[in-house]
Amino acid sequence: MVNALIDFFIYLNLFFTGYTFFTSPFEFNISYVPILLLLPIFISRYSFNAKTLYLILPLLFAGIFNILLGNDTVGNFFKIFLNISINLIFYEYVMQHYNYNVRRMFKIYLKGCFIVSCYGIIQLISYKIGFQYGWNLRLLIPVNKWASIPGGLGLRVNSFLSEPAYVASALGPCFFVSLYAIIMRSNEFLSRKAAWLNITCYVLSFSSLAFTGVFITLLLFALNYGMIRYLFLVAPLILFFYYLAYNNSPEFRERFTGLQKLFVEGVLDERQGEEGKKDVYVSKKEMLSRRRIINEVHGSSFILYNNFYVAKENFAKNPLLGAGLGSHEIAFEQHDLSRLIGDIYSFNGRDANSMFLRTLSEIGLMGIVFVILFIYGHYVSRDLSGGEPDRFWLISNALLIVIFIQLFRQGNYTFNGFFMYGWMYYYNFVNYSEYKERRMAREQEIAKNETTVTAAG
Repeated sequence: MVNALIDFFIYLNLFFTGYTFFTSPFEFNISYVPILLLLPIFISRYSFNAKTLYLILPLLFAGIFNILLGNDTVGNFFKIFLNISINLIFYEYVMQHYNYNVRRMFKIYLKGCFIVSCYGIIQLISYKIGFQYGWNLRLLIPVNKWASIPGGLGLRVNSFLSEPAYVASALGPCFFVSLYAIIMRSNEFLSRKAAWLNITCYVLSFSSLAFTGVFITLLLFALNYGMIRYLFLVAPLILFFYYLAYNNSPEFRERFTGLQKLFVEGVLDERQGEEGKKDVYVSKKEMLSRRRIINEVHGSSFILYNNFYVAKENFAKNPLLGAGLGSHEIAFEQHDLSRLIGDIYSFNGRDANSMFLRTLSEIGLMGIVFVILFIYGHYVSRDLSGGEPDRFWLISNALLIVIFIQLFRQGNYTFNGFFMYGWMYYYNFVNYSEYKERRMAREQEIAKNETTVTAAG
C-alpha cells in the first residue's frame, strides 16, 4: 500500500499539470508537492549520488561568474538553479527507489498513460453527447491551469494535462511503443488493444507537437530498422502523415505555415532594423503593416520565433557559458520583437518557449554540447542481428521522443517530471552496458569450456 502510494505521487508529476498554488515570486505547481513530501523520506533511506554534482556544480560556477559580470541577477539565477538542483537530486533518489530498474519504471509509466488515454477518450465522447461532467475537469476537481480547447472533432483531447500540447510530451514515449506493439504484433510492454487506445488519444489531441512526435517516431523506426532499406517505405509514410495533419488539423497547418513565413520567408526581417525604437505616433501605414504580420502568422509561431531571436542575441554576447540560469528573462526585455507589432504576443519571456533555445541562451555552448553528448552517448539502437532483447532500444528511443519534444517546445527545465525521463534514459544505457558485459562474459566462459573439452579430448 505504501509503495503504491509512493508510485502515485512520483508519477503524478508526469500526468497532472492542472493546478498552480501561486505564480510569484515563482510558479509553484502541484508537481512540487510530491517532491516536498518524498524527498525527506528518500534522503533518510538512500545515499547521495555524487554524479549529480557533475551536473550541478558547472551550472553554479557559470551562474556566479555571470552574476559578477552583470549578465544575470542573484534572484533570477538561484530561483532556477535551486529548482534544477532539487529535481536532479530527487529523481536520482527515485531511480534508487526502483533499484535502477528502468524496465519496471517504464511499465508503471505505461499504466499511467493508459489511464490518461482512457479518460481522454471518455472526455471526447462526453463532449459529443453533451455530458459536461465527463469532459470538463473543472467541474470535478479544483484546477486553475487546466483548460478545454476547441478544435479537432469539436474538443481537442487533453485528459488530465493542462492543454493538448502536453499530451504530446507526456504520451510521446507511449505512442512510440504503442505503434511498435501494433506493427510488430509484440506484447513486450503493451497489449494491442491498449496500444490502439493510446494512439487514438494521442492523435485526438490534434496538437502540432503530437504530429511532430509521430514524425520523429517514424524516423527513429527507420533508423533502427536500417535507414537505407526502409527509406522508400518510411518517406512516403511521413509525407502521408504530414498531408493528413496539414489538411485535417487547422492548428497544425496554421503553426507550420507561421513557422515557414517567419523562419524561411522572413516576414519580420524588414522590421528588425527598428528594434529598440518605440514610436510615439504610429502611422496608418505602420498599423497596416503590423496587422499584416499578425494576420500572416500564428501566435505560437511568432512566440517561438521571438524567443529564437532573443536567444540568438543573448548567445552572441555570451557564447561559451551562456548568460546564466534565469537570464533569458533579462535578455527578453532587451530584444523582444513583439514591440515591433504593438507588443502583441509578448509571451514566454521566462522560459524561451523551447528548452533548446533556453539552454542556448542561458548555458551557451557548454549546455548545447552537453545535450548532444548526453543524447548521442547514451543512445541504444536496435541490434540489427536480432540477438539482443528489444526492451533496451525500445525504452531508449521512446524516451528520446519526449526529450526531443521538450527541447523543441517546452522551456521549463523541470516541467512534467522531465528529469525523471532524463535519468531513465541514462540508466537504461547503463543497464544495457551491464547486460552486454554479462553476455560477453558468458560467451567467453562458454568458449573457454569448449576449448578445455577439446584439449582434454
